[in-house]
Order: sequence, then C-alpha cells, then structure tokens
Amino acid sequence: MIERSLLYNLGAVFMCFCCFFVIQSPKPVENENFEVVNVPVRIHSAYLSNIQHALTDIDSVSGVEIILEDNSLRLRMCTDKMFRVSRAELNGEAQSMLKALSAHLRTDPPSHVHIEGHTNDEPTNTPQYPNNWYLSAARAIAVGMFLGDEGIERVTAQGFGDSVPLGRQEEQKNARIEIIVTP
Repeated sequence: MIERSLLYNLGAVFMCFCCFFVIQSPKPVENENFEVVNVPVRIHSAYLSNIQHALTDIDSVSGVEIILEDNSLRLRMCTDKMFRVSRAELNGEAQSMLKALSAHLRTDPPSHVHIEGHTNDEPTNTPQYPNNWYLSAARAIAVGMFLGDEGIERVTAQGFGDSVPLGRQEEQKNARIEIIVTP
C-alpha cells in the first residue's frame, strides 16, 4: 500500500513541477516593430499519399486510420493490434508498421512527431501499470522510443489514459495510439 501511495505522490509532485514551468514560460515579445502573422501550414496531398503508400505494404494497414488535419497528419491505430492486454511492449505487427512509417519519415523528415496513448475505461491494475494513465503513457513512450531508434528526431509522447474517449459506441477504438505528424 505504501508503494502505491508513493507512486501517486511522486506523480502529483511531477505534475506540479511541470505546471510550474508552463506557468513560468516566457511571454511573447510585444513590440510595434514586429507584426504577428498566422500562416496556416497545409499538408500537401503528396505527403499524405506518400505515407499511405508506405503503409500499404503492411498487412495491418486495415487497422490504421489516416486523418488529414489543418496542419498535421494523424495516424490512429487500435492498441489491440499493437500490444498484448495490459502490456506496453510492441508486438511484431506493430514494429513492422512503425518501420514502414519511419522509413518514409526519414526520407521526408517532419518538424515534429507526437505520440498520444489512450486506453478504454476498463481499469488496469498491475504492479507495473497501476492505472490506465500509466499504461497509456508507457505505450506512447514505447512507440516514441521505437521511432527514435529508427532515426526519427523530434518525437514526444503523452499518455491520456481513458480521459479522451472517441465515444461510448466505439469502446474498442478508445484504446488506441495516435501519431501526429507535423511537416
């Protein structure tokens, strides 16, 4: 019982520490000599088709949903095709798909790759992952480390647990990894 409360306390301290730095982040410079210009970045359809082409060689492509957003590309994958239940080690199918993706990303490097881990609302309680938040973070980190080992730079990972569901009727899709590629 002491170990669990220690983990929760350490998690709370870490969150407070992170919030401190967000609050203390520098303010934008306001000067009449500068003009703020918001220029939306658009992904060219060729970029999207290149990633789709890179993924067509993998049998597991049917489990990948590709979503084109205003300034990024989101790849959504169900975790049941990537991990065993309550585990964060990538299986062979996931590694093959991520190798194909990273091969494309190395030839046309994005400015940033962000990995989001999500779980469904079925509670997990293992010694390694005491709740869904830990599991989702570990899975996102596993994907990020794999991409980093494949030569992809500027990768971040974040776990959301079950706090950002796609919807109740899509319970199976709630447990997912999302890779957001910003060119």
